[in-house]
Amino acid sequence: MFTVENQVTGHHFKIEPGETILDGAMSNGIGLPYGCRNGFCGKCKATLIEGEICYEAGTPPALSAEEIADGMILPCKCQAMTDLSIVVTELESIADIEVKTLPCKVAKIEHLNADVAKIILIIPGSESMQYLSGQYIDLIHPDFEPRAFSIANAPHNTGVIELHVRLISGGRFTHFVFNELQEKSLLKIEGPKGHFYLREHSDKPIIMVAGGTGFGPVKAMVEHTLELGSQRDIHIYWGVRSKQDLYMSLPSEWAKEFEHISFIPVLSMPDNSWKGRTGYVHEAVLADFETLTNYEVYACGPPQMVRSAANTFVKKGMFENNFYNDSFDFAYQVGEA
Repeated sequence: MFTVENQVTGHHFKIEPGETILDGAMSNGIGLPYGCRNGFCGKCKATLIEGEICYEAGTPPALSAEEIADGMILPCKCQAMTDLSIVVTELESIADIEVKTLPCKVAKIEHLNADVAKIILIIPGSESMQYLSGQYIDLIHPDFEPRAFSIANAPHNTGVIELHVRLISGGRFTHFVFNELQEKSLLKIEGPKGHFYLREHSDKPIIMVAGGTGFGPVKAMVEHTLELGSQRDIHIYWGVRSKQDLYMSLPSEWAKEFEHISFIPVLSMPDNSWKGRTGYVHEAVLADFETLTNYEVYACGPPQMVRSAANTFVKKGMFENNFYNDSFDFAYQVGEA
């Protein structure tokens, strides 16, 4: 195993023999820029300061002889032969990430309960989509207007996109997804989009408030923190109508495995067998915390839920700039009625 240091940020990460620098960085939660991941576009160019690298299939076409002489390398294709010191600008915000329109194939459709399906999309060939955990894509089909869906998996394999799609009564597109869309179908996606993403360089404890399929981007964020090895306290509140609407067991599994993660499901329309929390999910947060001053809050779900959380959490001491919500669904500011 080799160590790679980025002299720009001071970040260190380990990579296995035979693993590319880009793959090693991604598996360690380090956001290096890239485009095609195939050695053709050159968007991932970095400068090698110290150490030795090799290219399994020869020098990629994106590097000129002059660039090679100047120490330029392509992390998407090169492998370490020794410990390395490189210079490369890491991605720090959504402004650094290119919005793309890409083809994709439906690899799997799994019905998680009566009205939520997990859709796995594969971006074929040499393409990939770089994104931040929590962002969304537009799903494009020629018979419908584009529909926005949050990405539900962490950005560690950017050739795979997971979506959680809820069947909407009277919704033509979600009806199509549930009843007509087939595995191996071809679609297009456009993204990434949105300002709802994990601020991973913060050390503040986190409260995540999800309503329904708003759990999708929360899942992506938590998976990303686990990949980073972060020990920030994470309190997950998932509000749904009934127990059947808790369509994944992952939050309970995280809470059992990791001391820094807690999970509180909240049901608004429980049956008599439910022994847990009831009511509105934002009210459960208010009941559990004396003050929200030192917390970051990530909220995603129905507009009324997010609006209620925004307005009541401020009264409990939350700073407005520590409140993040799914901006493509909820275009309002903290404090609005």
